[in-house]
Amino acid sequence: MDDRTDTSASDSVERVDLTPSEWYRLVNPLRYVITFLLFELCKYLLPRAKAPLYRAFGADIGERATVSPHVLVDPFFPGKVSIGDDSIVGWGTKLLTHEAYVDEWHVGPVTIGDEATVGHSCSVRPGVTVGDGATVAAHSFVNWDVEPGETVGGVPIETLSQASDE
Repeated sequence: MDDRTDTSASDSVERVDLTPSEWYRLVNPLRYVITFLLFELCKYLLPRAKAPLYRAFGADIGERATVSPHVLVDPFFPGKVSIGDDSIVGWGTKLLTHEAYVDEWHVGPVTIGDEATVGHSCSVRPGVTVGDGATVAAHSFVNWDVEPGETVGGVPIETLSQASDE
């Protein structure tokens, strides 16, 4: 099992002293509602049709990137999502740029490098980078950075080569 912690992700995460019920202080409520509704529609669009909509709301979607159906791009801070050229984000994956706790919010970027693959139904925490050419197995909880070319999987993630040695 990996002995990594999620500290690499927390370095780029901003902590905001607000309760979850004070979300409207972080994001304009009208903009959030519009973004949420359009992003719900995006879940059902073909990958090439949804990329321009995500870009219009600030997300950086690379050339030939595939954002599969039912992917959730966080509607609170879509401008903090970056998906590299020729990358694939699998069906049902959640790209979360915020987390709400009892007395604070954590807000940070989600970066997926070029030619990376994030499998079906993964959850990617704020502040996490999936490096160029990396692979994340389906149903994984991505709670720390994935190095370029690395293959990880699990809940929480671990390097698959280490997981198979146990």
